[in-house]
Amino acid sequence: MPASLTDAARDWAPLSDLEAGVLEDAFARREIMQGEAVALPGSDDHQVLFVEDGLLRFYYPTDDGRESNKAFVAQGEFAGALAAAGLGVPILYGIHALEDATVRTISVDGFRALFDESPAFERLGRRLAEHILMRKERRARSLLLESAAERYVAFLEAEPGLAQRVPQYHIASYLGVTDVHLSRVRRELANAA
Repeated sequence: MPASLTDAARDWAPLSDLEAGVLEDAFARREIMQGEAVALPGSDDHQVLFVEDGLLRFYYPTDDGRESNKAFVAQGEFAGALAAAGLGVPILYGIHALEDATVRTISVDGFRALFDESPAFERLGRRLAEHILMRKERRARSLLLESAAERYVAFLEAEPGLAQRVPQYHIASYLGVTDVHLSRVRRELANAA
């Protein structure tokens, strides 16, 4: 079932019905087909995204032509290029639809302009920035301090439905291992259970 932009925003900030209407009008709706690019690395189009339905993959391209997965963002979740926009640099990652998706988008500048309209929008922006910062901190800590098996178990616990929706080679890339290594980890975990 598609997620509601208003309901997700109200989880983070108390929006009146009038503010909810302003938010709905400010975010454009975009239908994206599976396999389609939402944003390409090097883009200056800094956006805040909300996924109403579907699944997106955020990835960094490597010099040798491979891709290293940064995050998966599913329905009901916000994401955004806030750091790149704040630094005034292009985004270094790309965004790709793993499933057909309905995405709501607003430019970072447009999102910031909402802050002047209501303290509720400013709170929403602060909570989004905190969410992105915490997600990055958890990811960095995981990559630096946990084994591949620990990262995989944590992924399964944090994102219980994604293991069936995301191809294993994308999960392996997200975990920082090869798909062969992930197969070995999965087999070892199954044998230990």
